Amino acid sequence: MSILIEMDYDEWFDTYKPVPNHIDTNASFSDGEYGYMFETYGDELKFIQEADDNLIWTYGDGDDGGTYIWSGYSFVNRIGYFITERPWVNDVQALVIPADDELDNDEDEE
Repeated sequence: MSILIEMDYDEWFDTYKPVPNHIDTNASFSDGEYGYMFETYGDELKFIQEADDNLIWTYGDGDDGGTYIWSGYSFVNRIGYFITERPWVNDVQALVIPADDELDNDEDEE
C-alpha cells in the first residue's frame, strides 16, 4: 500500500531538487536562470526514459481540472516531465500542487 503525500511546489523543489533542462534553454518552470521541465517528445523524452525511475516526475492535468506534478513516469494526461537529484521512495506517492504564479508564468511562455 502506498502513502500519498501532498506538498506545494516550493517544498517539492527544495526537497527533491529538480535538475535544469540542459537540452532546451527556454524550458518551462524557469527560475529566471534555468528551466526545469522536459518535453514529451524528441531528445527530451529520450533523456527522461533513460533516467532512473525514481527520479522521474510527471507534470500533467488532474482529474479535477487542475495541474499537478506527481512521482513517476506517466503517459496519460502528461504535459511534461522533471528529473530530480533526490529520488522519491517506492511506497510513497507524492502529489505536488504548483504555485499559481508558477502556472501563470508557464502560460505566458507559450
